[in-house]
Amino acid sequence: MDAVKWMVGLSGAVIAGVFLHPEIITRWSGWGRIYVAVVLSLFGISISSGVVYLLWIARALRRKELIAEVHREQTAPVVIPDPKRVTELREQKKKLDAEEATSKKLVPRWYQIFTWSFYVAALLGLILFCVQITIARKPDDDCKDKCKKTEGCCKTAPPNPKRFTVVQSAVHKTAHGMMAHTFLLDQQTGDMWQMICDQKGSIVAFQRVRRLDAKPEEIEETKGALIRRR
Repeated sequence: MDAVKWMVGLSGAVIAGVFLHPEIITRWSGWGRIYVAVVLSLFGISISSGVVYLLWIARALRRKELIAEVHREQTAPVVIPDPKRVTELREQKKKLDAEEATSKKLVPRWYQIFTWSFYVAALLGLILFCVQITIARKPDDDCKDKCKKTEGCCKTAPPNPKRFTVVQSAVHKTAHGMMAHTFLLDQQTGDMWQMICDQKGSIVAFQRVRRLDAKPEEIEETKGALIRRR
């Protein structure tokens, strides 16, 4: 029974392992997917027949106990026999004997279905595993190498981020105190517009500001000049 449980557990592990990564199977050809479906079907048959075989074994053990109990009660000495109970025991013994005869016919068949489906599925799965290792290649959607030979490949470009975004400057000292400015930034060109509003705050507009491109050392010199002026 332990061996049967191990085989059923291994079959279930194979099926669960395949369904954990279905994206790998979807990239295969039609015949490859059919091959995998056959292997999984055989493992499924092994699981179902193995469970039925275990139930038959458990029932056989219980049936032996029931037959022993009936035999013990039939052979036990009694002072006054009960005809009704004698009839019940006889019918029960007859039913158990018929069930045992049926079990002797069906259990070997379930055992053959269970074992041979497992053996065939394991063999086919091993062959498939070895073949996939031998002919391993990049997935079809990986066309970086094909772009050099195939025209029209890799035409789909990654989506560009949003071109315009609202950013804020660092908090700095101004004539109105410490504050930060809000800008509209063009992420492609680097152009910027400063957000301005009237005193009531009912009208908001963006005014383009001049962008100063300078090297880091020039920026430091400019900062030093401003500090000296202050």
